[in-house]
Amino acid sequence: MLEVHAPHERIGGLRDFFIHLFTITVGLLIALSLEGCVEWQHHRHLVREAESGLRNEIEQNSKLTASIRQQIQDEQKLLDQDLLVLSHMRIRPGPTHETLGFSFTMRSFDEVTWKTAQATGAFAYMPYNDARQYSDIYGTQETLFTVQQQVVDDVMRAASVVVTQPQEMQLPPATIAEVTDRIGMVKMRLNLLDSLVNELDKTYQKYRSDHR
Repeated sequence: MLEVHAPHERIGGLRDFFIHLFTITVGLLIALSLEGCVEWQHHRHLVREAESGLRNEIEQNSKLTASIRQQIQDEQKLLDQDLLVLSHMRIRPGPTHETLGFSFTMRSFDEVTWKTAQATGAFAYMPYNDARQYSDIYGTQETLFTVQQQVVDDVMRAASVVVTQPQEMQLPPATIAEVTDRIGMVKMRLNLLDSLVNELDKTYQKYRSDHR
């Protein structure tokens, strides 16, 4: 807080008044400049810390895309096998020892540094393009995680139709058709997830290129 004190001696005339006013003005300008410099240094330090943490967090998150992509490929193969089993059931009605498999493991992204930078207001002092790039990265990560949740929901819906069936399944045609449709929905959702992974990979690559 800046303080302005009254003169300790009586002002003798107009000349002394202007000298005193000039002295106060210069003092205030110096004080304001110093205060602004301190704040500027604080903001720069805040941005540097945020950028360093975000760089590390993004680098760690980028390693997840390979495992998610592999998971998508494995799930697609498993669902193709399920569709083959259902096709056999449709062609040859009756008990069968063939089994259906449903599974999907979610991968979550770290966002502690992202949330901390938001809470401290670091993005307000970053260049607009940098702040927007971080927003794009974490926004895509959030969307990808949401779609993973939707895949899990779809897998559970498909599995729920047959989970109570005995070991030697004998599904009626209507149930076979329903499970087939639900598996189709899972496969479509996996295609969407795969496209988001590709988009996120491109975003990571651009970030690395811009921050070498």
